[in-house]
Amino acid sequence: MLARSEKRATLARTGTALVMEGFLRSGNTFSAAAFVISNGPELHVGRHLHGAPHLLRAKRLGIPAVALIREPRDAVLSYLVRRDTLTPAAALEEYVDFYRTAWRARDAFVVGLFDVVVRDFGAILDAVNTRFGTTFARYEPTPENEAATFSLVEEMNRRECGGALVESHVGRPSTARDAAKHELTTRLDAPSLRSRLAAAEHIYRSYAELAVARQPT
Repeated sequence: MLARSEKRATLARTGTALVMEGFLRSGNTFSAAAFVISNGPELHVGRHLHGAPHLLRAKRLGIPAVALIREPRDAVLSYLVRRDTLTPAAALEEYVDFYRTAWRARDAFVVGLFDVVVRDFGAILDAVNTRFGTTFARYEPTPENEAATFSLVEEMNRRECGGALVESHVGRPSTARDAAKHELTTRLDAPSLRSRLAAAEHIYRSYAELAVARQPT
């Protein structure tokens, strides 16, 4: 798998404890930060390549993995805010391609639904421990942990953006980004995109059903 030089540090390798990978704006940074808060910075985590081949690589190397996924409308709108030169059609195509490719490794990852990730990331780690026999510490969404997690999220954003906190990029709730997404909704709802959006929603449902099917009985 090819990765830009600045991303090689987070590429899965022998000794990587966990891979967490998803389409942009799907809880990637929050997951990475929450994992550090609950398990410390010493464990190597494969993350933030935003490419499905990273999940295929995790399967090949036998590394526990989480496929992060968000409902396509929300993920794509947030992605369009981040990359304002991208068209909605291209963003939907990227979403579909990511998750269709990753589906080939579905027997080797836990599904991390965005709403669960941001509400109770500990449940994701519980699922990883159950499926892979790992012993990761559970993340508890206490006020102290949430504050520390979002502080680390902002720090990670500053590292990426040359020291500045960029609202269109930072992986936490943003009223400025919400306003921009509202303006983009009409473009995403164009009749010409209905079939592409429907395809993305179908893929999301497949992942959501997989997540439900694997819940402990």
